[in-house]
Amino acid sequence: MTEEKKEKPEAVPLGETEAIDELTKPKIPENLPDETWPLEKLIEAATKESNLLTRANAVNVLANIGGAEVIETLIQALGDPEDPVKVNAMMGLSHLRKELVQDRMIEALQEDEEGVRAGAAWVLGEMMDETSMEPLQKTADDDESVMVRVQAKASLLAYNKSKSENKE
Repeated sequence: MTEEKKEKPEAVPLGETEAIDELTKPKIPENLPDETWPLEKLIEAATKESNLLTRANAVNVLANIGGAEVIETLIQALGDPEDPVKVNAMMGLSHLRKELVQDRMIEALQEDEEGVRAGAAWVLGEMMDETSMEPLQKTADDDESVMVRVQAKASLLAYNKSKSENKE
């Protein structure tokens, strides 16, 4: 019996990865969303635009505008396939007034989209509010997604740590 010789894949020579990086970078649009855009146009850019940078920037601008009219768009962005868009949505939601988003985030723990549930668990953890702990515990115990359970548990741990530090 002859032993088959396994070939090791060759490493990409230095200098050649830049070409690959250039091909995978998102194109920078000529006109990124900003505060001068009408709300409807920002919402459309955040939800329907194919360019990652446009969506991420639109979500960021909407979060800075704030208010009840942007919450559903930011929640929808939690399910975006690209992490920068999700992160902007999570950060934006966590900085909005708690009374605007807390109940909706608790509801979002039941959404079909895994990214929405995980993002909602993170946002609730950032709020550091007792009202969120029971729904987060249920999510940590019962959610079908490992990612969502882990995020809910991380939020619970952060809350409990914060609570114990404040007692000292």
